Amino acid sequence: MNSQGVYMRKRQQILSVLIALFLLTNGIVLPINITAPPPPIPDQFIADIFPRTNTTVRLININTMITIDATDFSNKIGINFDGNYTLFNPENTTNLILILPFSLCIDVQNSTFEASVNDTQIPFEVLSNTEENLTSTGINLDCLKFFVVHCPITLITSNLTLLENKTYVINYQFSGSIPKPLGFRNLFYMAYYLETARVWKGNLTQRVEFKLFGKLPIYCTVARYGEYDGDWQISDIQGGQSVILEWNKGKVDMVYVGISYYGSTSDDVFGIVAIVVLNGLAYIAIISGVVIWIKRKKRN
Repeated sequence: MNSQGVYMRKRQQILSVLIALFLLTNGIVLPINITAPPPPIPDQFIADIFPRTNTTVRLININTMITIDATDFSNKIGINFDGNYTLFNPENTTNLILILPFSLCIDVQNSTFEASVNDTQIPFEVLSNTEENLTSTGINLDCLKFFVVHCPITLITSNLTLLENKTYVINYQFSGSIPKPLGFRNLFYMAYYLETARVWKGNLTQRVEFKLFGKLPIYCTVARYGEYDGDWQISDIQGGQSVILEWNKGKVDMVYVGISYYGSTSDDVFGIVAIVVLNGLAYIAIISGVVIWIKRKKRN
């Protein structure tokens, strides 16, 4: 074999070694886990009202507005809730205890609350419990299985007397702030829970609106049966965004609708940088090894 043939053969051997080492290294170092993480679970919520005991009173309309102020998102989120619930009593005069549950990391003592019936203020109670102590009060909230509950569970309760064949509009309002919204995990996910409205007899119409200021969230829905067939009606308002969802036929086939804010992705960036650095070191090691191998071959 002439010198040119020997040279070509050595080049082919070196190339084969480089290709083999490159594939081996990529098989060991490069793979990045890009499978999608499981969908996050809400950690805070507000739920529809429900009666303490079974009743023939009908809930016929729900109109709620949740205002979120995330202009200082890294430090706190301001939250205002305004819910109007239209009840109709088709039978005899009835005494009814209404409950509006929520779990938000607000300072209840320094928050404001209001309750009224047909624009007249009424007495109410605001009680906070842990999940463990809640069952001892005789109130079983099935909704808790849908959430990562870490804030106190607060109940707004009021005792109403509803006359026969009368319609009433009950209004609940509260306002507070949530400090360090990413303190629990690198995600703030608040939902409006719809299922408690299903305990009422008859059909109802419902409207849920989020008014959002400052940092804008990701919008999320979770359907019980199939997909939600409506749209997030998103529109710009002064200084922010309005998002509306409406259901006009029958009961809602949804578990909850919500908004989520993600924190910094610095951990992901660090992981990518680390992989790049490791690959760079691996390629340097490969090239160094090949150079040493070539030099030894020449000596031999």
